[in-house]
Amino acid sequence: MRWLRSSAIGIIAAAAVIGLAASGSSKNASSSGGTTTTAGASQQTSGTAAPTTTIPVRQVTGKAVTLGAGTFTGGTDVVPGLYNVTAGPGQSGNFIVQGTDSYDEILGASSGDGVPEVRAQISKGDSIQISSLSQVIFTPVTTPLVTTHTLVTLYAGTWTVGQDIGPGRYVATPGSGQSGNFIVENESVDEILGGSDGVPSVSVSLQSGDVITISSLSQVTMTPS
Repeated sequence: MRWLRSSAIGIIAAAAVIGLAASGSSKNASSSGGTTTTAGASQQTSGTAAPTTTIPVRQVTGKAVTLGAGTFTGGTDVVPGLYNVTAGPGQSGNFIVQGTDSYDEILGASSGDGVPEVRAQISKGDSIQISSLSQVIFTPVTTPLVTTHTLVTLYAGTWTVGQDIGPGRYVATPGSGQSGNFIVENESVDEILGGSDGVPSVSVSLQSGDVITISSLSQVTMTPS
């Protein structure tokens, strides 16, 4: 009986030692796990997301429509918006808009005196007059915005800096053999580009919101300078 009691005591002592060892191991494992978790959290906190760049998108306005000769009204016959206006194949005649933005062009290149297209902003209440043309096509502008200082080609009509051409300094040059008006009111620029009465080019500094008006020219190259 003494031997059994001593053995029992020994077994209990051994179990206690094993329990303490297991407890220490568990604490170390728990501590180690906590360190790993903390390090992971530290890595996630220190990592910053790359800034997102919002690319502006052109808001398409207007609705495609085709008109013939006659007098029409913006908001009634043509939905207000920004359009590329072209004549029917082989046609040439007068395209006149009087209102918020005004245009007076020979539309159609068959005569050699006109322009193939006009960038026109049609507003409610504008008076639109078409003569000698059986087909004038209004196509809403869907091209991407141009906001950077880069080479662009413009034509007859109105253009907004920050939407159709990026801000910056440019040299404006007309197409070969062409002559017409180039105006930027906010920058006090009003020149005849090309021809014997005009200048071969003009340098201009453009700011966001400036409006460029071009008439009687089917091509104006804007070269960054």
